[in-house]
Amino acid sequence: MKILHIIGNGFDLNLGLKTSYKDFYDFYKVQESTKISINNLKKNISNNYKNWSDLELALGQYTEEFNSVDEFDEVIEDIGEQLAEYLKLEESKFNFTEIDKEVFFENLVKPEIYLPVADTNKINTFKNNFANSAWVVDIYTFNYTTIIEKIIEDKKNIRIGNHLKSTLSVTLRNVEHIHGYVDNRMVLGVNDISQIKNKEFHENVDILEAIVKEKCNMAYGHTIDNQFKTKIKQADIICIFGSSLGDTDNIWWELIGNKLKEKNIPIIIFTKGEEVISPRIGYKNNRTKRKMINYFLKKTKLSNDEIENLSSNIFVAVDSGMFKELLKK
Repeated sequence: MKILHIIGNGFDLNLGLKTSYKDFYDFYKVQESTKISINNLKKNISNNYKNWSDLELALGQYTEEFNSVDEFDEVIEDIGEQLAEYLKLEESKFNFTEIDKEVFFENLVKPEIYLPVADTNKINTFKNNFANSAWVVDIYTFNYTTIIEKIIEDKKNIRIGNHLKSTLSVTLRNVEHIHGYVDNRMVLGVNDISQIKNKEFHENVDILEAIVKEKCNMAYGHTIDNQFKTKIKQADIICIFGSSLGDTDNIWWELIGNKLKEKNIPIIIFTKGEEVISPRIGYKNNRTKRKMINYFLKKTKLSNDEIENLSSNIFVAVDSGMFKELLKK
């Protein structure tokens, strides 16, 4: 069995790191600059925080303010460098001795324990089909920080537990960064040219390799994106944690949709939820779950009939303890 974990910024936020875009903007806007283009950007962000809730999508829209490639480079490079510096600063504050590594490993092997009992039973029934197989876990993160690597002490192919009730072990193979790191091949951009508002840039290779994620990854030539595509195609269970399922990563949601068409595998989505629901009226969580399932499946480009047939394969955990209980009490 192959379990694929797709990790977003919610992972770092769950551990108390201030890595939201809002936190970064508070840092960025007070950094001094003598360049008009950069100060104009900061002013735009300060006046339109809501529009900048998704930095990457907002950058694609903001391209209409650029009159040249040089101006584009000036702004993109500045905000990228400052974001990298901010994230390095935040990561340096984190105390890794507070992490319970065994809880982290259990979460990777048994993410279904945070689902309602009925859903957990369904996942376990599915897992029983692989009772005599080797189990492996892969992590692909959208984050630039190396929090996960530090938790596992930069090791690869490590045993992280046993599956089901057998003595067969589960192996965590590796952690890969699809968008790079704070100090290497950092990718900050959009999904495709439709998200670049300045149409004059649509045919400019220099621009596309800087801000269209797929083009940027190809320019780097690291093949991590191709490996990710393969892992999605091979996965038997896919868990998505801490991701807003944003439009700038639509390529991956569409690939997962294709995987669902080929094989009815479980997809587990962990979401924060828009409001705190009292246990007394926990039934309201079902509204959040249905909303998330529909939101995700609409991004896959599946047909309405396919969405209806495959929606039962999507499991949603709302404001669960997943990766939250890593901090030692």
